[in-house]
Amino acid sequence: MSGVEVDVLHVSLLPGFACRRNHEVIDLSGSQQKLVAALALGEGTLQREDLAARLWPDVPPIRATARLRQTLWRLNQLTDGRLLQASHTTVALADRVRVDYRTAMRLVPSSGGRGGQHGGPGAEDDLAQAWGTLQYPLLLGWDLEWLLPYQEKWELRRVQALERLAEVFLQREQHSVVLELADAAAQADPLREGPRRIAISSCLHAGEIADAHRRYQRYRELLRAELGISPSGAIPRMLLQARQQPLATSLG
Repeated sequence: MSGVEVDVLHVSLLPGFACRRNHEVIDLSGSQQKLVAALALGEGTLQREDLAARLWPDVPPIRATARLRQTLWRLNQLTDGRLLQASHTTVALADRVRVDYRTAMRLVPSSGGRGGQHGGPGAEDDLAQAWGTLQYPLLLGWDLEWLLPYQEKWELRRVQALERLAEVFLQREQHSVVLELADAAAQADPLREGPRRIAISSCLHAGEIADAHRRYQRYRELLRAELGISPSGAIPRMLLQARQQPLATSLG
């Protein structure tokens, strides 16, 4: 039975918070959830005083430290000491705790949406594996000042990854998948042009000319309403080229 894992703890942050032992949800209070989320978002150990100040910014340091100590004690009770590893000065999640956000961040590209984390030959497979979590925002509905940079970082990374994955399936001419991915990226960042361009390109390759024009019209109206600007010339050139191709074929 050495290959069987016992009492594996999972922390989910995408799209909302959940802590499970194997497949059973552990009921945590709001302060306990925030503490676990702060540890899950960090890559290493956190100083106790920094963690207390982050979680209880409006409370005097002595009281914040006391609340942290009480919350840690309660979490240890609820998880039989398997969730945390702590010293007198630092706190971290235990090494065997699995976090969906950390897994996704290892799989998605760090910038530019080109390739996986290391740009190796398995990068496209990494992105496909991450699709289940790329659909979701980070801790949806949590409005905390310390959390905002993490949420913004995740939004950028997942939009870039969705774009890259859509381009991969565009090359494979799997157009229904392309539209699903591109629309998910556009929903996350409605003003971004990349997902719109990929979706319209897919429509054109699939012969859905009318849908391509409708998508461009909606995007152009959105940009005008929100920013008072027009899209770049890339999409109009694609649409023009699609109109000219049938004409060139008939003349030939």
